[in-house]
Amino acid sequence: MKKLKFTLITSILTFALILFGCNDSSGPNVNNLGGNALAGAYILYGAPAFTDYAFYDATKDSVTDFVYKSSNSGKLLQGNPGDLKLNSDRKLYLTTSGSPGGNGTIYKIDPLSNVIEDSLYFGSAPLGFAINNNRIVIGNSGSSNITVLDLDFNIIKDTVEVGSNPANVLYAFNRYIITRNTLNNERSAALVNEVNYEVAKLFFPFVPVQAIYNVNGIFLSTNLNNNVYRVDQESFTTIDSFSVPTVLTGNNVLEFKSQNSFYAVAGGKEVWLAAAGSGTFLFTKIFTAGSGENIQTIAYESAANELYLGLWHNNGFIVIIDGTTGVIKRTKPLVPGLVARKIIFRYF
Repeated sequence: MKKLKFTLITSILTFALILFGCNDSSGPNVNNLGGNALAGAYILYGAPAFTDYAFYDATKDSVTDFVYKSSNSGKLLQGNPGDLKLNSDRKLYLTTSGSPGGNGTIYKIDPLSNVIEDSLYFGSAPLGFAINNNRIVIGNSGSSNITVLDLDFNIIKDTVEVGSNPANVLYAFNRYIITRNTLNNERSAALVNEVNYEVAKLFFPFVPVQAIYNVNGIFLSTNLNNNVYRVDQESFTTIDSFSVPTVLTGNNVLEFKSQNSFYAVAGGKEVWLAAAGSGTFLFTKIFTAGSGENIQTIAYESAANELYLGLWHNNGFIVIIDGTTGVIKRTKPLVPGLVARKIIFRYF
């Protein structure tokens, strides 16, 4: 292995979601304390040869591309963008998976100066990660293991075996929930104990690819059907499932909206809003992408009730829609040919 230095009960969950401002389900974002207004959003994108990010300025309603490169005399981050988080320490953390079969990199970047504060070259195609209690748990998508780091990128656990192609990581209810790359045969989510890193597996009819949670449980999507599966947060067993009423196959993207609602993207084309009611979840289609367009990632901004969509056509762009009706509010272009991989918000 190569190394290069450069919070269960419902009340606790509710408090955590309030504290972190309805953050994305994979880990804490910067606290929106004091009612701070949205400053903007980072959009992670790239190609096999490089990774960079854009910044959407919410005040100016404008996008600046290639923020890292422009701030670092043309330097580039490693290729193949993975995941992006803005942690409570007000640092950007991002992964790049690098060349297929090789090591990737995690970076810690000052979001105001866009200067790298630390980096670690490790793993096999590190992709999705979660940050909790000063620990970073990263899925090495080119292998069958995860790596555990501290915030200074010291390795706490070099490898924890979880099964093939661990691509996304959610921290919820004292467990790290590992879901997978769509292109494999492992039909389980791995549940990793946060204290001793013991691993249990929960099996599904198809490959689980993403997970979110709210007070109603943990919700997982799979790659080849239209069901969203609900897992009990105490027993970690599957309770039931809900079918998104679409002719498209696969709900590869899920996003938290509130304690009783979430979004599901069907087939990369349709955005469905799921709302709890009478013991089930009712789905309403609020947006359909245009011909040739594909929804790669979404992020919900609760203060303005807006859903940000990272789309790809011949050109990359973000579309900002009303979080309830799906009405388009703003569209912003990105660098042609690049795909938005992750969108996160900044409140300072």
